[in-house]
This record gives sequence, structure tokens and C-alpha cells, in this order.
Amino acid sequence: MNKSNSIVIRTSLIYLLLLTIGSALALQKKAAPPASRNAERNSMKDQPIACNLFGLTAAERQRQQELRNQIFSGTPTVRELKDGYAVGLTSTKENILNVAEFISLERVCCSFFHFDLEVGQSDQPLWLRITGGNGVKEFLKTELMKK
Repeated sequence: MNKSNSIVIRTSLIYLLLLTIGSALALQKKAAPPASRNAERNSMKDQPIACNLFGLTAAERQRQQELRNQIFSGTPTVRELKDGYAVGLTSTKENILNVAEFISLERVCCSFFHFDLEVGQSDQPLWLRITGGNGVKEFLKTELMKK
């Protein structure tokens, strides 16, 4: 494995670790997704857990890291879901835009993740849900335990 691949893998692991810094996991019941998204999620179950180490340019990887640091630098609320985790963040305009940009980059290198972004009233948290098919939750949990 070359040095560039190692850096990308470490960056991905740092992201996963940042999800739980200072947070406690709480069990949350998640409503079933609309029927139109069920087929989409079912197809994800067959997708292997493998990062595309060459999906992002060096500049995109740097921006991804900057966004990760901005989004997860505080103490987000983390909730355990049936098939992943939900991260509650302060619902600011900056966070909404940063999370949306982060998702657009992250899904290129980690296409096995499914992202949901829930934006409510300004006094309610912004929820980023990271879920996926078989093995994704366990993958996230394994990475989080390395903390």
C-alpha cells in the first residue's frame, strides 16, 4: 500500500472516530423510509464495504478534511440507529451548507454509506444520518471502538 492510500484510509478512520468524541450512544427508533426509497436501500445491501481511495482529488480530500473538522469539532449528539448512526448538530446555515458539501464528497469515496440530512426549525438540531446495508453499522462501530 502506498503512502497516499494510507493517508486516505487514516482520514476515513479519523472521520469515523470524530463521530463519537464526547458523545454517548442512545437507542433511537427510526421511521421506515418511504416506499420509493426501500428499493434504493435494498440495493445497497449488496454493496461491498470498500472505500474508493482514488475517488477524490488531493484538493477534494483536503476540503473534505476541513469540512470534517468544522462539522465534528464540537460535541455532537450521536444516536444509534438500526442500520447506522445519527449525528445531531447545531442547526446553523453554515452547518447545513458544510454538511451538504461534506456528503457530496464523502459519498464519492464511501459509496456504501447512505446519508440523510434532516433540517427542522432553526431551534432544532440538524440531523445527519449515516446508514447503509449489511455490515455498515458494524463497520462504523468497529472504527468507533478504536477511539
